[in-house]
Amino acid sequence: MIASHVTHETLEHAAQLTGVRADITSLSTKRHRVKLYPDNDTTFHVGNGNAKYQRESPSGRKVHAVCWHGFRDYFRAVYREAPSAVFSTALDTWRGSSDFEARFPASGHKNIGSTFQPCRIVDACRCPDRGHAA
Repeated sequence: MIASHVTHETLEHAAQLTGVRADITSLSTKRHRVKLYPDNDTTFHVGNGNAKYQRESPSGRKVHAVCWHGFRDYFRAVYREAPSAVFSTALDTWRGSSDFEARFPASGHKNIGSTFQPCRIVDACRCPDRGHAA
């Protein structure tokens, strides 16, 4: 994703607060390419290898990616420090905190599965919020 109108430090701090790992490439002082990954040091179920905000495929396999809920919480952490930040993702473009809060719940119902085996993006994870779009 591309994050604009926000500093590198704010993006890093939000990752620490959220419990995810952020790979940030600065394109300028206020524009960055950000990739989020599960932080394997922050397990929430001891012994099964699931990281906090662990994403899974529509077929139920673990994927090395952050789920929709993790992105939600990361965006909220960034917006607390930089309310006018803009995030352009494959899912949508969020223009500031109020735009994000107004529209993000609907994005959780996007189908990422097939026509024959649909899977909403809020269901493609192993976190405690699985299935919830708020």
